[in-house]
Amino acid sequence: MWKGKSTHGIMKQDGEINFSKLEQQIDSAVEADKMYWIRNEAKIRAVNNKVASYEEFEDIVKASHLKPLEKGDRISDIKVFKQPWNINSGSESGSQTTSSKSTEIANNSVDNVIQFNRVWKRQCKNSLEQFNFLTELDCSKIHHIFQAEIAMGLLGEFVSVLHDHYQVEKSETVANILYTFTKCGRFDLSLMFLSQEEKKCLSKVMNSLSNDWNSKNVSQLKEVYKIDP
Repeated sequence: MWKGKSTHGIMKQDGEINFSKLEQQIDSAVEADKMYWIRNEAKIRAVNNKVASYEEFEDIVKASHLKPLEKGDRISDIKVFKQPWNINSGSESGSQTTSSKSTEIANNSVDNVIQFNRVWKRQCKNSLEQFNFLTELDCSKIHHIFQAEIAMGLLGEFVSVLHDHYQVEKSETVANILYTFTKCGRFDLSLMFLSQEEKKCLSKVMNSLSNDWNSKNVSQLKEVYKIDP
């Protein structure tokens, strides 16, 4: 199992084994092995079901580790929300060009804060492009990018964009994104510095989500964002 693995950090200078490092490497290896078999089963299932395209096959494999959100689930018990299916369905024909452009941007390599900010502040020409760019990113990628911290003021920008271009068909996507932010670094600090206008926008988005998606889970999300019911 450990063939070819580096032992750097496992052995201390005095020759003793660093059991904490060893345990971390074992946990990582176990998780990687578990993920391999989950994805392998998803591939077999997709082939047996004769999926219509490679894109559909790829989506099934990517989502193999995710579990559907049930009505009885508590939001605090869910590590990562299920990314919604077909998030572009029902889009207005007038925004197809903008959506297509932002999809192309989102499909580019955006793996860190610097790359995200370059797209968010420079490549996106308006708030609608920012909305499409944000809602077309996987929540796991959003969490990865902002795991260390959400830069000051950026949460307010996200809230304003989600409010200004909120769409019923993307309600689950918006809820996933808002939940993901709560798991990012310095979320509480970013929340404290929302302006009054941004707080109003956030409250309106939450109310829309209660009507369009899952009121029970949204009520718990409101608690995290400190929004009065």
